[in-house]
Amino acid sequence: MVHLRIVAPDEKGRRALELLEGSGSVCNVIVFPDAARKPRGDVLMCDVAREDASAIIEDLRRLDIPSDGSKRPGIWPDASKTSVTPAVTRIPAGNPTARARTDLRTRA
Repeated sequence: MVHLRIVAPDEKGRRALELLEGSGSVCNVIVFPDAARKPRGDVLMCDVAREDASAIIEDLRRLDIPSDGSKRPGIWPDASKTSVTPAVTRIPAGNPTARARTDLRTRA
């Protein structure tokens, strides 16, 4: 699983939340409305199946979140199997775009 922490202002935060909630490969979605101060905005956190992380991150880029807010991906090795397994099994096998191309490293 890849853990995402996203800071997005107002409308972009709502659109990012819709994107995350609409994806079968995203689980454990958490929202802290207006919690971020610099940059200002909503804080969204979620876990994404590694196989679909690149696609989700690219979709967030299309919302132009890096220019107005921020996103921080990281590997989350301890994710609960009860919520992770359904998200991972929804990813089509052999999907060439389902590789996490973003440079993510496991932190020891």
